[in-house]
Amino acid sequence: MEHTAPLQVSFENLSYSVKVRARSKHDGSGSGGILGRVRAPFARTSYEDKTILHGLTGTFRPGRLTAILGPSGSGKTTLLNLLAGHEQSGTVTGGIWVNGRPASGASLRLLAGYVSQDDVILPTQTVREAIEMSIILRPPPLSTESQETSDGIAALGAAAGLRAAGEEGLPMPVSMEVPRPAQDAPKEGAAAARRRGKDAHVEQTGAHAIALLGLGRCQDTRVGDSADKGISGGERKRTAIAQEWVTQAPIMFLDEPTSGLDAYSALMVAKQLKSIAARGRTVVAVVHQPSSEMFELIDDLLVLLEGRIVYLGPRAGLVDYVAALGLPCAMYSNPADHIFNAVLFAHGGVATPGSRATTAEHADQLQLMWRQSEAGVQLQALVDGPELAPVHASQFRRTSPALAQLRYLTWRGAQNALRNPLVINMRLGQAVFFGLLIGFIFLNTDDRPADVLKQNFSGALFFVATSNFLLAVLSVVTAFAGERLVFLRESQGGYYALPAYFLSKNIIELPIQVIMPIIYSSISYWLLGLRHDGVKFIVYTVTAIALNLCGFSFGLFLAATFEDVSAVMTALPIMFLPFFLFGGLLVNTGNSTVWLRWIQWISPIKYGYTAIMKNQFAGFYIDGQPVGDAYLDAVQLGPFSVGVNIVFVLALAFATWVAAYLSLMRLARKSSGIHSRSRTRKLRQELEGPPDARFVARDKGADTAAE
Repeated sequence: MEHTAPLQVSFENLSYSVKVRARSKHDGSGSGGILGRVRAPFARTSYEDKTILHGLTGTFRPGRLTAILGPSGSGKTTLLNLLAGHEQSGTVTGGIWVNGRPASGASLRLLAGYVSQDDVILPTQTVREAIEMSIILRPPPLSTESQETSDGIAALGAAAGLRAAGEEGLPMPVSMEVPRPAQDAPKEGAAAARRRGKDAHVEQTGAHAIALLGLGRCQDTRVGDSADKGISGGERKRTAIAQEWVTQAPIMFLDEPTSGLDAYSALMVAKQLKSIAARGRTVVAVVHQPSSEMFELIDDLLVLLEGRIVYLGPRAGLVDYVAALGLPCAMYSNPADHIFNAVLFAHGGVATPGSRATTAEHADQLQLMWRQSEAGVQLQALVDGPELAPVHASQFRRTSPALAQLRYLTWRGAQNALRNPLVINMRLGQAVFFGLLIGFIFLNTDDRPADVLKQNFSGALFFVATSNFLLAVLSVVTAFAGERLVFLRESQGGYYALPAYFLSKNIIELPIQVIMPIIYSSISYWLLGLRHDGVKFIVYTVTAIALNLCGFSFGLFLAATFEDVSAVMTALPIMFLPFFLFGGLLVNTGNSTVWLRWIQWISPIKYGYTAIMKNQFAGFYIDGQPVGDAYLDAVQLGPFSVGVNIVFVLALAFATWVAAYLSLMRLARKSSGIHSRSRTRKLRQELEGPPDARFVARDKGADTAAE
C-alpha cells in the first residue's frame, strides 16, 4: 500500500478585490434628492476597486477540522471559494502554497473537493445512486488508502474492506483497485471478472460512505425536491458530503455545511467532518454560529471581520487570547457567541460601539493585535516553515474515460425520464391533443369547395409546422430549466466533460423528438383529408420530425444562453415571432419589405411549411382541375423542392445544435473555470515540482542550525 503525505494549504498577504460601479456624488442623503441620483442615459459608467479580503496570512493543516467564522459580509465564502478555485472574477494578490509548492485556486481544484451551500442533486436519484455516481464518474486513485493512513488503518481483507482503528470504528473506503484474475483464466473471463470487480468495489465504497455519514436509513430514498418530497435537509447535506468524500480528495472545502439544519443534524454533520479530518485530510468549513457542542469538535478557528483575520489558531486557545485582549469569556457561555457579541460587534457590555470609529477600523485594530500576539507569531512560523513532502500523482482528482461518462449519463438520463412519467405523459398528451384539435377543426377539408379547401389546407399546414417547432422549444426549455443547476454543479465538481453530457442529452431526447411527431402526424394527416398517398404521408411525417429536431436544438440554445426561465420566456417571442411572421402564410414573402425579406431564409417554419405545402399542392387536382401548382406560384413560397426544404430545416437544426453546444461550453467555463489540457498539465507540474525556494532555503538553514 502506497503512503502519501497529507497536504498543508498556506497563504500569505492574500487579498482579493472586484470592480464595482463607483458611487456618484449624489448617492446617499444629499441635497440632490431623487432627481440628483438619476443617471444620464448615455453617461459613462465608472468603476472602482472594492477590496473584500485584506492581506490574509494563515495555514490550514491536515488532520484538523478548521472552521471559518465571521458575520455576514466578512468574506468567509469568498475566501473559501478563492482557495477552492470557484472565484473566476476579480483580482488576486499574495501567495498560496500546497506543501510549499506555489499554487492558485485553479491548481487547488485539482486536489480539493468542494461542497457548496446549496446541495444540488438530481431529484430522481436515490442517495445510494448519487454517491455511486460520484465514484463512477470521479474514481478515487488506484491506491486510495493513502489518504486515510494517518490514524492507523488496518487492512482486514479485501472482502471485508478497510476499517479505521481509531475513532468510533467507522468504516473506511476500500480500494478501487481491481484484483487480478488468475493467469490461466480465459480472456473473456478476465474481462468479466474485472467488470464484476469494479462493480463490487463501487458498491463497497458507496456502502462505506453511507455508513460513515449515517445515511443507511435513507440510502434507497430519492433525493427529491420541493415538488416531490424526498430526504430531509440534513440527509441531503450529508449526501453531498459523501459525494466528495468518496473521491478521496486530500483537501475538502465546505460552505456552511450546517446551515439550515436543526441542532441535532448540524451536530451530526460536524462529528462526521471531525472524523474525516482525523484520518489525515485537510477539512475547511464555513460555519455559521456553531453551538457549544459543535464548537468543541472544531480543531482550528479562523475568525474574519471585514475581510481581515481576527484570529487563526487552535480552538482551545481562543478563550485565552480574547481574555488577553481584556474581553474575557464568561464561564458556561458559548465562546462562539462571545466572539460575535463582545469582540466583533462589542454588544456584550464589555466594549461599546463608541470605542471604534467604524467596523473597518475596528477590524484593522483586531487584525494588528492578532499579528503582534504570540499566537500570531507562531502562526507566521507555520506559514514560513510548511510541510514540504511532495504532492503525489495519486492525490490529484480523476475523471472516468469519456466513453464511461457517456454510458453512465445516458443510463441516468433514461432513468430520470422513466422516473418522471408526468413529463413524458404530458408530451404524449400534447401530440395527441393538438393532432386531434387540428384534425377536427379542419375535418374532411378535401370535401369542401376549392377556395375553402386551399384556405383551410394552408392554415392547417401552417399550424402543423408552427406547433411542431414551438412545442419542441417549450418542452426543452422547461425540462432543462430544472436540470440547469444540476449541470452547473456537476460541471463545477468535475463529474464529466461537456461532450459526454451533451451527447447523452441528445441520445435521450432523440427518440422523444421522433416518436411524438409520428403520433401527431398519424392523427392529423388523415383527419385533415390530405392526399391519400403513403409517400406523401411519409414526407409529411419526416418534415414534422425535422421541425421537432430544430425546435429541440433552438430550445436548448435558449436555455443554455439565458440564466433563468423568465429570461428565456422574454427572449422567446423576440426570436420566434419573426420566424412566425415570415413563415410563408401571413406575409407573401415574395412581395414583403425588401430589407426585412432575409428573415425568411433563417426561419425553420418557412422551410417546413413550404415542404408540406408543396408535398400537398404540387400536381394537386380539384374537381379535375390542376389548381395546386398555380396556387403555389401565387403564394410564392420559393424555388426549392420538398427535399431541399427539409434539408434546410435539418441544416438550421444542426446550426442551432452547434450554437447550443457553444453556449453550454461558455456556461460551463464561466461557472467552473475549465482549463485546457495544456494548462491543467502545467498546473500539475507546478504542484508536483520542487518547493518554493524560500522554504527550501529556510529548511536548509534550520538543518544547519540544528547541526
